[in-house]
Amino acid sequence: MFDRTVANLKTFWLTLFMVLTFAPQALAGGFHLSVEIPPTDNSQFKNAVLLVRPYGCKKPSDATLSATAEGVVKGERRTVPLRLTSISEGVYAIRQEWPAEGAWVLAINGTYNGHDTGVLVRLGANGRVEPKSQSSRHEVNAQIVPRKFTREEIDKALAGGKTMDGSKAAVPSVGATKMGIGIGSGFGLAALALLIRQGRRH
Repeated sequence: MFDRTVANLKTFWLTLFMVLTFAPQALAGGFHLSVEIPPTDNSQFKNAVLLVRPYGCKKPSDATLSATAEGVVKGERRTVPLRLTSISEGVYAIRQEWPAEGAWVLAINGTYNGHDTGVLVRLGANGRVEPKSQSSRHEVNAQIVPRKFTREEIDKALAGGKTMDGSKAAVPSVGATKMGIGIGSGFGLAALALLIRQGRRH
């Protein structure tokens, strides 16, 4: 009898931990940014070199976004604020407002409901946004973290090194994020049901 009570208590606390861990994430939906090279055959994206999409939030248009081009030209550190032009709800375009000369990266920040996401896009020759590989023409060489990049990290990226956390995350797909949210929601609901069941037994 004692062993059974201990086992039930362990199950109770494990269930409570799962609910507290997964339920808030499932309800909040998370917040992320996706960056991609726009298709060239769509006039809607004319002159755009990069598309930014906030997702995982309930209303993407409510996310606060900002972007800067960070570079070094002839040894001089430069920062160019960028305009994020709304193409449609949840889709923003960035045009090349920085010079072709020098070395550049794009720092993009997003905030929604207290959550931050930072994206650092490494640019190629002439300050161009380049595809990550020939097989994926729209995927960009970007690093994504659940916070804003620091000035020190940006300077290190400009110097050709990794950022402080060493992350080299590929751009996540919307489908993968929805799958993760769905799994988290499923765990949360299952854990909640088990918690209620255990409570009734006691």
